[in-house]
Amino acid sequence: MKKASKPIEEQSETVIYLRQLEHEKLKLSRELHDTALQEQIIALREMDLILTEPELQQRLELKSRLIRVREQQANSIYILRNFCQTHYVPRLGDGELRHHIQFLLDHLQIRTNIEVVYLNTWRDSLEGERALHTYRIIQELLHNTEKHANATKVELIMEQEEEHLHIDYTDDGVGWDGTDIPMGKLGMKGIYSRAEFLQAKINIVSSKQAGGFQCSIQFPFKGA
Repeated sequence: MKKASKPIEEQSETVIYLRQLEHEKLKLSRELHDTALQEQIIALREMDLILTEPELQQRLELKSRLIRVREQQANSIYILRNFCQTHYVPRLGDGELRHHIQFLLDHLQIRTNIEVVYLNTWRDSLEGERALHTYRIIQELLHNTEKHANATKVELIMEQEEEHLHIDYTDDGVGWDGTDIPMGKLGMKGIYSRAEFLQAKINIVSSKQAGGFQCSIQFPFKGA
């Protein structure tokens, strides 16, 4: 099992980078929510009013075209709203991490036909940055499965052993060839950086021949 650990000065650089990354995500999601998303919602409401105009009821071809435009607009709003929700995570207080993980899994099932098996027996709960980076790791794993794996089933098992927390994540997707982890393509660099922050041991196994992806993470409940 590979331990994501670095010297203290390098860990400090990782912490600074992750904090800057979260700040930029938060800033971008707020700007999109307060400008583009709100303008799209207002335009959609105007479109709904136009579609109820009496004179439009006699022009069926024009009405049909406007309905198609409305559907495209509604789809754009859905994408924007999902983007904002994905990049914005409030400060995770005690006990809130479990709720947000459940939210991720529920939305995965809504968007896809992927079967989800989820078990969380953590007795202790994380908060603050440690909760945020745990959340982001799980979020990235789910994103990779949805976008790249062509999977039909995901299992997320979260267990606690004395002072250590375990995350075991698997999917039955296509996997990848070779022994090198495709850091850029699948966002693994971010996962490893966040694992370093958590002082975690991380082990990833994937095979295109056998199919599927496995990620095991173990880290102390209380970090340095």
